Amino acid sequence: MNGNCLEFENDHDAIRFHVVVFNFERIASFLDNSHKIRNFRPDRDRLIVLDCSINHAAQKQAVDEFARKHGWRAKVIQRKNWGIDQGARIDYFGALRKIKNPPRFIWQFQEHYLDLESPWSIWPSDVPKIGGQLKEDVLPDNFLIDLDSCTQIYEEHAEVSVLYADRAKLGIFTHDDENEWFYADGANFCVRTTDALDAFPPDVLSTYKSIYDGSYQWTLFLEMDLCRRLTRLRRHWYDLVTGEHFPDPQGLRRIETEKRFSLHQDAESFYSGLYRSYEDRFAGLIDKSNLRRTVQTLQSSMYLGLRSSKLGQGIKRLWD
Repeated sequence: MNGNCLEFENDHDAIRFHVVVFNFERIASFLDNSHKIRNFRPDRDRLIVLDCSINHAAQKQAVDEFARKHGWRAKVIQRKNWGIDQGARIDYFGALRKIKNPPRFIWQFQEHYLDLESPWSIWPSDVPKIGGQLKEDVLPDNFLIDLDSCTQIYEEHAEVSVLYADRAKLGIFTHDDENEWFYADGANFCVRTTDALDAFPPDVLSTYKSIYDGSYQWTLFLEMDLCRRLTRLRRHWYDLVTGEHFPDPQGLRRIETEKRFSLHQDAESFYSGLYRSYEDRFAGLIDKSNLRRTVQTLQSSMYLGLRSSKLGQGIKRLWD
C-alpha cells in the first residue's frame, strides 16, 4: 500500500463510513453475508477491502461484481501478506492519515466476522472442548449492523468512541494487577476516525512493524494493544447488543452491579506474559528515531524472508 491508495478518483463527497474488510482468500465469506450490513449508502459510504490473497485477481473480481450488482462503491487494495489482519490494520491506519477526504467513522473487521456458517468461523472438530463451536470473533446471533443507527449513536453521544457487537461480550484485560482495558474479540469494532488517528500516530504504527516477528503471538499482542489505546480517558465504548456504554472497566462493572447482568468476559491469564514480552520490546523502540525503527523493520523483514526461503528451510532441517 502506497500514498493515497485509499482515495477514490474524483471523490469529493462527505464520507460517512469506511466499511473495511481484511481478506485472505475468503472474500465470499463477507460478500455472502453482506446483507447483515443495513443502510449502506453509496453516496456517503465506501467498502474498502484490503486483500493479501494469492489469487488477488479472483477476489477483486468478486468484489467488483458485487459492487455493480448492489450499487455499492468499493475499492480493493492489494497488500503484502504480512501480520494477518493486524498487519492490514497497521497498513490501513497508516494510509488513512494520508487521504484527502477521510470518513467520519470506520467499521473494520475480518472477512469472516459476519459469517456464522462457514468452516472459517467454526472451531475444527478435533480441538478439545470447543471443537465444532462458533468462534468468538464473529457477529452475535440474529444481529445486524445498521449504519444509520451507528451514525445516530455517534451523533447523540459525543463521548462515544468505539462501537462493538461481540459474541462473547466485551473483554477486560488486566495487566500488572493495576492497569486494565477493554478488548473486542478479533479487534472487530467501529471507531471514530478522529479517535483512531489520535490513538495510532505514525510512531506507534512504525514501532508495531519494527517488532513484527512473523508469529501468531505478535498478532495477539496487537489485538490487545490496539484496544488498549482506544480505552481512553472519557471516551466510551458502546455495546450495540445491549445499548449500554461506559468509559472504563470500573464504569462497566458499576452498570453490571446496578442492573444485575454481565457485560464482559475476562482475558485468559496466559495473555499477560505474552503481552508483557512484546510490551517490553515495544517500549525499547518507541522512543528511538524513525530511522532506527525503519532499520529494525528491514532487518526483521530480511530475517523472515530468509527463514521462509528454500535456503532457510534447508538450514533449519540440518539444524533440527
